[in-house]
Amino acid sequence: MSEQEQRVEAHEEGSRTGFAQNGMVQGVPGKNIELNGVLDLRGVPAEQVASIESLRINGLVLMDKGNRNALAGVKSEINGTVMVADPDLRILVEPDFQFSQATLEGMPSGQKLMLVGTVFFKPDVPPALVAEKFADLRIVGILVACEGVYGALLGKMEMTGISITLPPDAGPVVRSMGENTLTVDYVSRLQADSTYINIGETSIADDVSEDLLARKIRTYYNVGVTRAPAPLLALLKSRCPTNLGDFAEPGGEEQAEAGDP
Repeated sequence: MSEQEQRVEAHEEGSRTGFAQNGMVQGVPGKNIELNGVLDLRGVPAEQVASIESLRINGLVLMDKGNRNALAGVKSEINGTVMVADPDLRILVEPDFQFSQATLEGMPSGQKLMLVGTVFFKPDVPPALVAEKFADLRIVGILVACEGVYGALLGKMEMTGISITLPPDAGPVVRSMGENTLTVDYVSRLQADSTYINIGETSIADDVSEDLLARKIRTYYNVGVTRAPAPLLALLKSRCPTNLGDFAEPGGEEQAEAGDP
């Protein structure tokens, strides 16, 4: 039997006796588990966890203190994180969480949350309000917050991923989560002295002038890939306090320059 036939047979067998899904799953849904997302094993007896025959996951596995070592003998391929968490920690999975002052004011105090995705605290959020509303905050993904909010979360927050800390005078914030092309028309409509956060892939059109870009984008945070003509790349790099991605000219090789320029 060829290797490809073996993989097909294994997949078919897994479909009969196992479980495959994207998203969040609680408990042990089958002997063979394939998952892109979150597998919540809190509250599952250790012997039941140990009975899993194979586990393949891209994402997060949550355990409790009683079963934290039960995966030791399981054939597993985990591209992500295994984390021990209390049973009263609520898990929310979304591509993008946005917290404004009004949003937080409507929340009960003392929240215990795990947020899986990109988490953005808008600049209008007072640090004292954050300290009141969160008793325990776990973030798996990307956190974007001003310095005061970040400081208020220290001691209450566990972070797995990337943090972008904005100054208190960040000004208008634009976040690009996917693919975006900055044309002359687009850049012209931005507010002056904006903070632009690239979490996906941003391209800048050839006819955007340095003067226009300089007036509209005061600070540039690069977590993904930025493509632009060389003079515009140089401008953005000079205004980039946090570069965790790549800068490249159109059609050229990406330049990995992680870290402060």
